[in-house]
Amino acid sequence: MAKSDFRPDEDEIARRAYEIYLQRGSVPGHETDDWLQAEAELAAEHAREEDGAREPKPGRNAPESPARRNGSRREPGASNGRRTLRQ
Repeated sequence: MAKSDFRPDEDEIARRAYEIYLQRGSVPGHETDDWLQAEAELAAEHAREEDGAREPKPGRNAPESPARRNGSRREPGASNGRRTLRQ
C-alpha cells in the first residue's frame, strides 16, 4: 500500500477527534474541523512510522551515529569515569 493510500480506522479518528474536542474546551460546532484534524494527525503519524521502518538498522552498513562521528566512542580499556572501591 502506498503512503497516500493509508486511511485511519474510523474508530481511531473518532477517538482522536474527541480528544481534540476536549482539549479545545468542549466547545461544540467544530466537529468537522476536529474530524479532519484527527484524520490528518493519524495519517501523519502513520507516515512517520513508515519512514522510521525504512531507515537502516544499526550495523556494518548503516551510517554512523552523530556520537560516533564526533568521537564519543570510548577506546577499549578506557575509563568510564566511575571510581570503584577496592579492598
